[in-house]
Amino acid sequence: MPPARFASLETPIGLLRLTATDVGLRSIDRGDHAELTGIPDPDGLAEAIGQVAAYFDGTLRDFSLRLDLRDRSAFDAAVWRAAMVIPHGETRSYGDLAAVVGAPRAARAVGGAMARCPLFPIVPCHRVIHADGSLGGWGPDPWIKRWLLRHEGARVPRRRRAPHPSPE
Repeated sequence: MPPARFASLETPIGLLRLTATDVGLRSIDRGDHAELTGIPDPDGLAEAIGQVAAYFDGTLRDFSLRLDLRDRSAFDAAVWRAAMVIPHGETRSYGDLAAVVGAPRAARAVGGAMARCPLFPIVPCHRVIHADGSLGGWGPDPWIKRWLLRHEGARVPRRRRAPHPSPE
C-alpha cells in the first residue's frame, strides 16, 4: 500500500492533521496527538481541507468525502456510518445507535466505537450522548464535544454534578 498523505488545518479547536490514502480520508487527529507518518500533501488533500474548514466556519453541514475504513472492524464501521446519518445540530443516544446497527443491547460497544472513531467531525461522534441526556465521554478533551455541539446549534446537555457528600 502506498504511504499515507497528510495535511494540517488550524481550527477553532486547535490544529487538525488530516491523513488520506488513495482510497479516501483515513483519519483526522488533533495536531498535538497526531502521529507524524506519511508524506505531506496539502494539495492532494485540498478537498478534505476545504470541507473541514467550511464546517468550522459554519458554511457546510454535510460532508461528501470518501473515507478509507479498511482495517476497521465491521461493527465500528457500521456504527460510524449510522452516526453520519444523525442530522446536523441533533443528538442521539448510544442506545439509539446500537438499535440502528441491529445490536440494541450494545450501547457500551457503541461508546467504544465512538471512542475509536478517527474521523471527527465527518463522523459526528460528538452528536452521540448518554440516554440520560448527559454529554458522555470525549477522552481527555470533553470541551471539544461541547464546543462542536454548540457550533452546530444543538441543545448541549448539562454537566453532571457530583453528588454532595451527606453530613455525618
